[in-house]
Amino acid sequence: MEEGSDYYVVKKGDMVAVYETLNDCQAQICSSVSGPAASAYKGYCWSKEKAEYFSSRGLINASYTISAAELREDLLGALVPCTFQSVAGSGQTQGYSVQEHAFSGQEAKPRSSSYSSPNNLNHTGAFDAQPVSKQYMVCVVHFDGASKGNPGKSGAGAVLMTEDGRVISRLREGLGVVTNNVAEYRGLILGLKYAIRLGFKRIKVYGDSQLVCYQVKGTWQAKKENMMELCKEVRKLQENFISFEVHHVRRRAVGLVI
Repeated sequence: MEEGSDYYVVKKGDMVAVYETLNDCQAQICSSVSGPAASAYKGYCWSKEKAEYFSSRGLINASYTISAAELREDLLGALVPCTFQSVAGSGQTQGYSVQEHAFSGQEAKPRSSSYSSPNNLNHTGAFDAQPVSKQYMVCVVHFDGASKGNPGKSGAGAVLMTEDGRVISRLREGLGVVTNNVAEYRGLILGLKYAIRLGFKRIKVYGDSQLVCYQVKGTWQAKKENMMELCKEVRKLQENFISFEVHHVRRRAVGLVI
């Protein structure tokens, strides 16, 4: 790597890897829907000191890998968590990001102004990954949405999991001023689009919005034009899956996940 250039850091399990390009970092994150949870960060001003530190441990290529325990705290300096948009590299995912913490009822902290030191790499991340056989396993999508006022400032979220409870990814999307029902639909759409990106073909959906669940299932008919359009979008996405189930759950059941 050239001195002064940007670089990318991936923390995965007890290993830290440094990459020269975002493409290399993306390959590590997105192909790694297997193994321990991974977090991605961007660093600035690669230096001779950094290169020498890694090289002294026998690592002389453009990409470096080292045990997290060996990483000196001050070596990499301030790192900025990469957003989902950066790592996934898709122009269609503007506005998506990944929660910095588990969806446990806490208010989400803004990512744009946050920095992390190397010893915090395992606490925040741009992507959560767990072992998954995407082609054959069922992806469980928990979705939610909320508005402060109705309509009001709103957000949507989705958590993708395996059937045995392993988290694949946690996603969120800011929506501006919309109704609560629109926010709920956008949470479902957010989760389904990402499940498609990961290659899942079998989906089970869980949400606490009776309106969204029953409209998607066809039990209730959407009457308002915006609801009709959102329901139509969900059904279009549904065509990408071999199997697709929708389940309405109590509000707290979703809140525990999201």
